[in-house]
Amino acid sequence: MMEAGRARAAALLDCLAAQSGATPITAEALARQAGLGPTVADSEVSAVLALVSAFGAMREEIAPDGTVAAAVVSPQAAYFLRGLAAYLRTGHAILDNWERAGADAGPYSGNQVLAGPQFLYLSESRRLALDADAVPLREVNIVQVVVKTRRGRGAGAQYLLQYDERARQYQLPGGHVRTTDADHWATAIRELEEELAGYTYRPDRDVLTRLGVIDAVQPSRTHGAVTGYRVTFFHLKTDRDRLLLGPGAHWAGEEQLLDPDFRIGRAGLNVTALARLHATLPGGLGGLPWSHPGSLRRPVRQVISDRPWEAAGLAVGVIGLVVSLIPLFL
Repeated sequence: MMEAGRARAAALLDCLAAQSGATPITAEALARQAGLGPTVADSEVSAVLALVSAFGAMREEIAPDGTVAAAVVSPQAAYFLRGLAAYLRTGHAILDNWERAGADAGPYSGNQVLAGPQFLYLSESRRLALDADAVPLREVNIVQVVVKTRRGRGAGAQYLLQYDERARQYQLPGGHVRTTDADHWATAIRELEEELAGYTYRPDRDVLTRLGVIDAVQPSRTHGAVTGYRVTFFHLKTDRDRLLLGPGAHWAGEEQLLDPDFRIGRAGLNVTALARLHATLPGGLGGLPWSHPGSLRRPVRQVISDRPWEAAGLAVGVIGLVVSLIPLFL
């Protein structure tokens, strides 16, 4: 049954493609040319034409007698329809690798664009660009924590970002609210304990202040689909002398943090909701107190793990310096 359905759809696509540069064709005439029987013609022709229209390859025209006719928009669109027909006849898939998690922001290779999740991300990004009120395909609750510090005397404010391996971008420390979390405050504590090395929340030393809740709709870099995010923000304040940072941590100033084009290497920032929070806070992010009195550091072992090539280069340089000095002491 599936093979017969593919053959009928392929015949319809080929007949429609043949109309490129010709008079628009009615659904009835298209079904007749494709050799479809009257019992399936109406439903199958309507379904195929609706799908083709979603690709922008055809347009509808109204004949003088009021009947609806379909026209292929260009020779390239006709080639596209014939190509789809060929895929249907061979049983091959245009897209693959649907099990892969995560999508890139570009530039893309040919294989990347034809990976299912990447194609989904691109098509969903376009859907949202065309319709600001596009309906999200999924809804999630997120908690994020603002950690603000000075890195050196007289330096400006810096904000902690954490690299998300699946989404391939940087964002504030935090994550999804789990069903096992008692509340959003518990989610914030759990995420801090997971992302800050050796950190354990202590109510006598740490204060989490709720800053607000922001709704944002955007394509998910992990799943590709337009997603409705409800983000609950907290600010961390602690009297600890220092906090040890885990791998993937990075500091960004306020100007960088709110710049949609700022990148760290090839990775961008996921700060859409944060930018909206900034606009609601008295004094913006700059009006928030410092998160702690000391400096935030990463253990040397984690720095090496996070930046192995830089660490290797430094080691080689030090060894070279030592070797060059040895003759001076002989």
